[in-house]
Amino acid sequence: MDIHNFFDQSLALLVFIATDSRYALSFWAAVLCLFLLLNKRAVVQYIWRSLHLIEDLVIQKEFFAKIDLALKVLLVTLACSPFFHFLPKSAGQLLSAVALFVIPFATLYIVVQAVDLLFFGWYLTKRKDANVPSVLRAFALGGIYVIFGLIFLEWSLGVNVLPLLATSTVVTAVLGLALQDTLKNLFAGLTMSFEKRYRQGDWVMFRLDANNSTIGQVSEIGWRTTRIRTLENNFAVIPNSMFTTYQVINYSLPSPSYARTIEFPVQTQADVEQVLSSLLSNTALVDGVVKDPPTEALLSSVKSDHLVFRLRFYIEDFAKGDTISGRVTEVCLKDLAKMGVVPALNTALNTAVAAK
Repeated sequence: MDIHNFFDQSLALLVFIATDSRYALSFWAAVLCLFLLLNKRAVVQYIWRSLHLIEDLVIQKEFFAKIDLALKVLLVTLACSPFFHFLPKSAGQLLSAVALFVIPFATLYIVVQAVDLLFFGWYLTKRKDANVPSVLRAFALGGIYVIFGLIFLEWSLGVNVLPLLATSTVVTAVLGLALQDTLKNLFAGLTMSFEKRYRQGDWVMFRLDANNSTIGQVSEIGWRTTRIRTLENNFAVIPNSMFTTYQVINYSLPSPSYARTIEFPVQTQADVEQVLSSLLSNTALVDGVVKDPPTEALLSSVKSDHLVFRLRFYIEDFAKGDTISGRVTEVCLKDLAKMGVVPALNTALNTAVAAK
């Protein structure tokens, strides 16, 4: 009987709160927030679809995982805030001021995370294939939080932010002077990422001057340096500012195939057409030489005692360029030796041919 009375009294109190003009608005606002809290995933998915955002389930799941805690805090705060004016005045004012800071900041966090994933995570990274340094992403988002955080502090808690702004200006100036080289490398890395001059996996030659150059494969374009894996399987770490200042040849663009050139000295009495045919046919037999673009052979120059033939062929596996070039040189010289047009180079080759 007591239990029945308790439930009856509780139900009557609930009906009174839900219908009385002083409490009804607060009550139904709290009910709505609690309903959204229990169905937050479905609500987020509905809003995502209603705004016609990108159809990427991975991005959606990542977004919900990032905002889950902030969304809970926002909805709980919204559910409780209508009842703060029923508390003692001092406690109600304090909690209301805190809520005025938490609600917009949590909302800002949710919006910024959406922009972050849509702009950095999808548009730049996936659609534009840009390598955006994580530190830049963190700086951009951190700057937004700091600016709006100061605004919220002054608006909700009445904190004077002018001294903080003056201090931050001085600190920024000092850091800017101290980190000139770092910032230069950072913006150079951004330029490389957005302009797509080089990509991870490209084979490049970085030339500092006529006597200093580095050839290798781009392993990583970081926020400050670019790492190149050389043909000797070592890493060369080059500051991004130097990478955009000095000459760099990209062997992987505009196509992955690149040319190798070999010159062959041949006796003057040799049949030119026969030599050209030999060079083209033997080069086609070597694995790693591509058919498109086609191999080219021509008479390059005429000397007093010999002719110079130039052979140009294309390969795609840059790491095996020297190996393929060596194999092409070997098979072409062997055939020319059989023809008897390279006697000065023939002694060892003729022996090898006779042994076979």
